[in-house]
Amino acid sequence: MTSDETGHAESLLRRRAKLALRDRMRSVREALPGIACDARSAEITKRLLALVEVERASTVLAFASIRNEVRTQLFMQAAWEAGKRVALPRVVGDQLRLYAVGPETVLVEGAFSVPEPPETAARVEPDEVDFALVPALAVDPRGYRIGYGGGYYDQLLPRLGAACTCAVAYHFQLIAEVPNLPFDVAVDFIVTDERVIHAE
Repeated sequence: MTSDETGHAESLLRRRAKLALRDRMRSVREALPGIACDARSAEITKRLLALVEVERASTVLAFASIRNEVRTQLFMQAAWEAGKRVALPRVVGDQLRLYAVGPETVLVEGAFSVPEPPETAARVEPDEVDFALVPALAVDPRGYRIGYGGGYYDQLLPRLGAACTCAVAYHFQLIAEVPNLPFDVAVDFIVTDERVIHAE
């Protein structure tokens, strides 16, 4: 087997492993009672708000959580109360565009049934973001994550300039190693309901 063939076979195995992990973690997370999601999300929010990177940020990027994802509303509320500008992503074609939202903004159902800012909201350029929350189905201590398979955040993260990037996940979603691929982009921090990890 040539080196190219070996590389292709390894890449295929990693893709299959990611798919299996994605399905398993989604099932485990969806089985979590809502009250447990609320409690764990509150712990994650406390740890986020204690980060100096959040305190110093003027513009923060969040995401509108759905189903049993880490609840982000508490984080956004705290950011608004601290006078920060909050942005949310909107799927446009094959990319995420960012828009400013406030407590009064009415989100609309967007791609994949995820709430998104309306098109009339003010645009936020990626390099204006100081701190970014990133969703994850699984994440490892190196900062590599498994998302939903669309690659939207792997495209967005390099465009965020000097922003500090942070995956938020329940502690059981922290795994030893994500089978990352060449196009995957690691985050700077991982915050769970038990730990804050600076990516290795």
